[in-house]
Formats: sequence, C-alpha cells, structure tokens
Amino acid sequence: MLSPSGLIDGQMSEFTRLLEHARAGDAHAWDQVVALIDDDLKRIARGVLGGRGSATLNPTGLVHDCYLRLARAGAEGVSNRAHFLALAARAMRQLMLNHARDKLAEKRGGGAIHDQLDAHQDAVAHEARQLLELDSALTRLESENERWVRVVECRIFAGLSEQETADALELPLRSSQRLWSEARERLSTLLSD
Repeated sequence: MLSPSGLIDGQMSEFTRLLEHARAGDAHAWDQVVALIDDDLKRIARGVLGGRGSATLNPTGLVHDCYLRLARAGAEGVSNRAHFLALAARAMRQLMLNHARDKLAEKRGGGAIHDQLDAHQDAVAHEARQLLELDSALTRLESENERWVRVVECRIFAGLSEQETADALELPLRSSQRLWSEARERLSTLLSD
C-alpha cells in the first residue's frame, strides 16, 4: 500500500529503522537513509530549479551540496522522513540564495574581467534578483510568523504536498492548509510593496 508521500509503507519503516541506527552512530546507516530518500531530494531539486539548471547549479549538484549540509548536521536532529525533507528544503533555499548572490556578484564584476553579458546572463541575473527579493520577503514574513515561513519552505522549496507539509511540521492538515493560505496572502502583499 502506498503512503501519501508515495513511498511503500515498508520503506517508511526501513527509513525509521535506519535513522535510529544512524542516531546510534552508524555512519553506514546514515548513507542508507540518504539513499532511500535520494529520489525525493532530486525531485525537490528539480522543483526548486524549475526543472532546469545552469552550468554551475543543476539538480544533481544541488542534491550533492544539500546532502553535504545535512551530513554535517547528522542524524541526531532528524525526527522522521518528513522532517528530513523539511530540513532539505531549508538547506536548498540557502544554497539557492548563495548561488543567486554569487551570480549577482559575477554580473557586478566580482573582481574579474568579463565580456559583455548576453541575454541569457541577464535572465540569470534577473532570476537571481527575484530569488533574493523572495528571500527578503520571507525574512520579513518570519518576523511576523515563523510557521508561515516553514510552510512556504516545505511547499515551494521542497515541493511537498499539503499532507507532507503537515507531517513535516507536525501539524494537523487543516492547520497547515490555513497557514499556507495566510502565508501566500501575506507574501503576495510583501512582494508587491
């Protein structure tokens, strides 16, 4: 039987079992946890990148960098699969912001001599500015209600479903839906200011 996340129930219990072993210090178990969720991480990365990448940031690279961040944090802070995906969403958001800042620094010169930017580079810079504007709005949103930002991260940066978001944040589905609606409304206002 399939669970709402699409994993077979047996895989869910396998994830939990391996996570417990990883928390006990088994590094091999942590690698297996990541392997079990690798397809989900790639789905998240493709969603975050809009199905495309660039020469310097593509879904595979984003998943790799995300894994490195999560590996450094270790299994101790992960409570379950949904929580792991929420942490991955937050890590991918930060990685995307770092990439956007780097792209804008390149456009401004970044200390190197550059040829004239072509239309593609201008589009990349425009997308980077939009991502930084979104992050700025999320920072303001977080000062109003941190739970709104956690929901946005799960829905936008991780591509989680309504139920997966509720599970990741350990909220009832209706509460998660309400927070998502409120967050979108407030975020729209912040982005239009």
